[in-house]
Amino acid sequence: MELLPGDRENLAIQTRGGPEKHEVTGWVLISPLSKEDAGEYECHASNAKGEATASAKIHVVETLQEIALTK
Repeated sequence: MELLPGDRENLAIQTRGGPEKHEVTGWVLISPLSKEDAGEYECHASNAKGEATASAKIHVVETLQEIALTK
């Protein structure tokens, strides 16, 4: 596990207010994206009202043909 943002030159973490009053939206920008950036990313947030966790997986492909199509 690696704590972000760390010293990675291609990664930035951004936050802004909203979408509702007293809320904050945050995101991670990875640019340029490479195969080394593939993996699972987790976000942990906490305040006086409680805690929340969310996760997402990034799978990096070289071509569109590598994307599995599912219905």
